[in-house]
Amino acid sequence: MNMKHASYAVIVCAILHFSVHAMEEKVKTMPEQFSIKIEPKWEDLDKNKKIKIFNDKWILACDIIIKKLAPEFISLHEIHLVWKGEKIEKLIGSLYEKNSDKNFMPIEKYLICDSKWKKSEQKLILKFDKPKKLYATNKLSLVLTIPEKMEDTLKEGCFMVDSEVLPEPYSQYTNQNNVCLCLGAPQTSLDR
Repeated sequence: MNMKHASYAVIVCAILHFSVHAMEEKVKTMPEQFSIKIEPKWEDLDKNKKIKIFNDKWILACDIIIKKLAPEFISLHEIHLVWKGEKIEKLIGSLYEKNSDKNFMPIEKYLICDSKWKKSEQKLILKFDKPKKLYATNKLSLVLTIPEKMEDTLKEGCFMVDSEVLPEPYSQYTNQNNVCLCLGAPQTSLDR
C-alpha cells in the first residue's frame, strides 16, 4: 500500500468514526418515536350517584397515552396487563377511547373492548373488538369494576404492560421502560 492510499484510508476511517459518533449523539437527543405512558387515576365513577345499583365500585383506574411520531401506519389489536401482587380470583375491566376535548365518559359509543381475566397467568386481557389505528396521540381509559374488599389489594400491587402482544416499536419501548400501572402510587405518570 502506498502513502497516498494509506492517507485516504486514514481520512475515510476518521470520517466514518465522526459520522457514527454524530449519529449516536443525534439518537440520544431525539424524542421517542413510539411511547406508552400510564397515568394512574383511581376515580370512583359512582361517587356522585345517590342510588348504587351494584355493590362493586366502578373505578377509572388510569389513562393510557400512546404516542407515535413516526409516519408509518400502525394499529393496536390488544393490550395485556400482568398483575404483580397478591393473587386475584377475578377482575373485570373495560377500555374506552378518551375524547381529549371533553371529560371522560364511559359510554357505549367510546367502548373499545371489555376484558377477560386469565386467573392462571394473573393477566387482564383487553382484546379489541376491531383494530385501533394509532395516530400521533391516542388516549385510552381503563375502567375496573371491583368489589370493595379488593380495593386494598389493587393499591398494593401493580400491573405491568405485557410487551409480547404490542406492535414491535411499542414492544421495544415497554421492554426498555418497564411501563406499569401502580394504583397505590401518587397520581403522576409512571414510566420507569
